[in-house]
This record gives sequence, structure tokens and C-alpha cells, in this order.
Amino acid sequence: MFDHSRLAEILAAYKQNFVSRLTGKEDEIFKWKAVKCFQDHWNVNVNGEDFSGMLERSLSETSVLLRSANKFPEKWIVKLAKQAPEEVRGMFIALFDENKDVFERIEAFKHRSDFLLKKDGKGESSHYQTENAITTYLWLRYPDKYYIYQFTVAHEVAKRLKADTDGGFKQGAYTENLRNFLKLYDELNAAVKEDTELVRLLESQLTDACYPDPQLKTLTVDVGYYIGKRKDAAAQAGAQGEGDDNDVDDNETADQRTSDKSPSVTPPSYDVYTKKDFLNEVYMTEERFNTLAAVLQNKKNIILQGAPGVGKTFAAWRLAWSMIGKKDKNRVAFVQFHQNYSYEDFMMGYKPVEDGFELRYGVFYRFCQEAAKRPDEDFFFIIDEINRGNMSKIFGELLMLIEKDYRGEEITLAYTGLPFSVPENLYIIGMMNTADRSLAMIDYALRRRFSFFDLEPGFESDGFLKYKSALNNDTLNELISKVEDLNREITRDKSLGKGFCIGHSYFCGQTDCTEEWLRSIVDYDIIPMLREYWFDEPSKLQLWENNLQGLFQR
Repeated sequence: MFDHSRLAEILAAYKQNFVSRLTGKEDEIFKWKAVKCFQDHWNVNVNGEDFSGMLERSLSETSVLLRSANKFPEKWIVKLAKQAPEEVRGMFIALFDENKDVFERIEAFKHRSDFLLKKDGKGESSHYQTENAITTYLWLRYPDKYYIYQFTVAHEVAKRLKADTDGGFKQGAYTENLRNFLKLYDELNAAVKEDTELVRLLESQLTDACYPDPQLKTLTVDVGYYIGKRKDAAAQAGAQGEGDDNDVDDNETADQRTSDKSPSVTPPSYDVYTKKDFLNEVYMTEERFNTLAAVLQNKKNIILQGAPGVGKTFAAWRLAWSMIGKKDKNRVAFVQFHQNYSYEDFMMGYKPVEDGFELRYGVFYRFCQEAAKRPDEDFFFIIDEINRGNMSKIFGELLMLIEKDYRGEEITLAYTGLPFSVPENLYIIGMMNTADRSLAMIDYALRRRFSFFDLEPGFESDGFLKYKSALNNDTLNELISKVEDLNREITRDKSLGKGFCIGHSYFCGQTDCTEEWLRSIVDYDIIPMLREYWFDEPSKLQLWENNLQGLFQR
């Protein structure tokens, strides 16, 4: 539901300039002409010999809807239809198949475009087939059912009409945004139909060259553009401060993360991050870092394994940034595996919605698609607790594709029938806690596809020694010395080993070292862990409790 009184104010202003808007300088009548042109030229059986010619004629009146200074969806799809007519014919047949879910059809059209760009793009950087372009095709084909979706316009319409859209329009929420858009515009369409004055104005302007628009869907599209793009619409609605065109992000793909991004948009800047920055923050020697980076570069997949507190997650993010060269969080994805994590969460699967089920794409699938569009840049996918997941269940057919030798190789996915590959510029960093006894047995498939790198306590690293010196606290120095003795004891223990040592990160991240803080580490982090380690050796446990707690009882 939205504020209908606000819409009434906006429509009053819209009607005042309606005739000049349609047939004057703005010439918005082209929308109705575009639909008529498509309907006149589109052969519904689409099986004629000259498919590319039919497509070009059908789209010839779309004007700025599919053509603008920086976006060329019409040009690209027509060009591709001339190069691969059967491929593009099949894409449109599938898109216009009303027996299938519309959201699945839109996604399939996008992903097929991704595939053809790689295959037949001949160096082009974008196919421009975003939700905006694809819903334009649907609107042209079924003008009594669909509207043109544009993220920024829909977002502004919802904001200016104070619409309740189940959480609004959010970046990256592809299907949810489209679903909210259709609900919003259906309600807007119902309100437009009730405005008899507006309906008569439209009828007076439509000529034989225009689609008659019996369901007023195209009129609803134009009203939406007016609300979303015009300063005067917001002003008439009393929306001071939120109606300026500057509030509308002209990057129409904030919702889509596709290559339909205007080149004029200034990319975000990120802090430079180098090997030196890594060594300052992650307490590791330069030699170890060089080995770690080389192993990941060679294998593509690595697992950082180590005891609690060695900073595996901290190191994983900074390893990615150091190899990227800057703190670009858009090129790093992070997930955590658990026993119930599945292929449907990771790759794709059907999820329940109001009226049934719909295909949703998982985080790894989307991240691979993003990496494939930018082959000259490195992307990093971080998996915490990787050994807690069922690898076969989560990865499925990807277990082969993530191997270095199979990067870029395509297979057909069972869910969509579309080709998919893991790009060569994507690196996977897993993390594994070696002190978890329940996970001692590691899936052989995991071992074969990943290199394993031990992260060890960094108490003797230059970085930690500088950090400890800056804190300048005698109690801390004594405690660290005792923890190093404890680690030697743990390493010698045949039932434990170095994978159970106490890590340095328990003592990091402070600018002021207090006795209260140190005591909390001993009482609530280290000793509870020792109780698990030596549950069957009470005398050894008591000895180390006395050694550690004795520092604070003098």
C-alpha cells in the first residue's frame, strides 16, 4: 500500500502538462509507438529465416529505452542475433514463455547473455542485458501485463509515495526487488485506471501509430518515470529535500551488479594494501608470507589451518587484500560452513515464496559471475570453518571445477541447463581449526583440491614483539612467557600436538594493557580450553591453572 493522497497531488501536476509531455518537446508518446512497432513486426512463431532482421525491426522505435549515451542493449542483442541467430532466438522464445516463472526467465536471459558475451563478444566488455532491458522486452511483447523495471525509478516511486514494499528496494536483492516492483506498479496501475480525466487525456493523444494501451500499463510506466525522475513531481507532493533529481542514482544497476554501469560514474576508492601492511598487522615472517602467497597463486585453493587464536580469519582477509593491492571488499566474499549448509545455499536452489517456489542463486554462483565479468582482476572467496560442511553436499559438481586444471571449463547445470564455470581469477581461502577433535577426519576431496598452510602462534614475530614492546607491561611479558612454555608442553603431548597451541590473537588489539584484561584472558579463554585438553589429566591441568593464575596473586 502507498499514500494515495500523495499520488493524487502528483497526478494533478502530471495532467497539467500531459499533452506537452506526450507530443511536445519531451515526446513521450514514443513509448506507445514503440509497443505498436514491436507488435507489428514481431512474428509470434519466431521461426522465420531472418530472425535478426525481425528483431531489429521490432526494436527500431524503442529510442532511449534501449539506447542511450552509455548503454546499448538493443545494439548488442541485434548484433549478436546476426552472429548467432539460433542462440538469440532461443533466448527470446524462453523469455516469452508465459508457462514458466517470470523471475526465472529473466535470470536465464541474463546468464545466457553472460555466456554469449564470453563466447562471441569479441572483446566487448558488456552485454547490457540487465533487468531494465529484459523487462523492456517483456513489456513490448506483453504490454497488457508487464511494465519496464528500472531500479532507481522504482526506488524513488516507492519513497515518494511512502509505499510499503516489504522492506523496500535493496542493492543485490534481485528477485525481491522485481517482486516488490510488480506489486507496487499493479497498485499504481489500479489508481491510474480510476482517474477518468487522465484516461480521456491519453485517448485524445493516441494515434493509429500508437498502441491503444487498454490496460494502461504503458501509461503507468510513464507515470512512474514522471514520479521517479522529475523535480516538479516531488515538489507537488510536498517532498522537499527528497524530490531533487540528484537523489536519483543514475547508476541503474546498483540493484544488479552487472556491466550496465555508466562509465561516467566514479568508481569507489580503496586504501592501498601491500605486503608491508600485511606484515605489520599479521604476525608472520616475510619468508612465510612469500610462501603463503606463492602457494595460493599456484594452487588457487588454500586452507589456513591452526590452533585457536592464531588469527586465521584476520589473516585470510588481509591475504586477499595484499594480493589485490587494496582493501576492496567488493572483490572478497565471506561465508561460514556448518552442518546444514547446502548446495542450495552455496550455488542455487528452489526456495519457497508466497505462491510456490522460485530459483534463487547462491553466494558462490553470484560471486563467480561477478569475477567472470572482470577477468583482469583477482577475486577471493573466503570460507570459515570449511571442514564443518559436507563438501560433496555443498559443492556438488563444483568439486571438479574448482581444481586449478579445470578452471574456465564449462559444465551444464542441472537446475538451469545453462553452462557454468569457475573463473581462473577466483581464489578460494578456507579456514580450519585444528583443535576441534570432532573434525579430525578431513574429506579426501578437500585434501586433494586444497593446499594446507599452518598458521602458528606468532609470539616471536617482529610484528608481535613491536606490539608487546609498545604496551610496555611486565605482567603481559611474564604471561606471554608462560604461554610459550605452555605451548611447548602442548606440542610434546602425544594426544595433542602443535595444532592445539594457544595463539597470539588473544593478546592483540589493545592500546592499553590492564591486569583486568589479562586476567579475563586467562580465566575465560585459556583455562577453559585447557580443561577440555586435559580433562583426563587433572594434575597437569591444576599445575597450569596455578602457573597462569599465580601471576595475579602476588
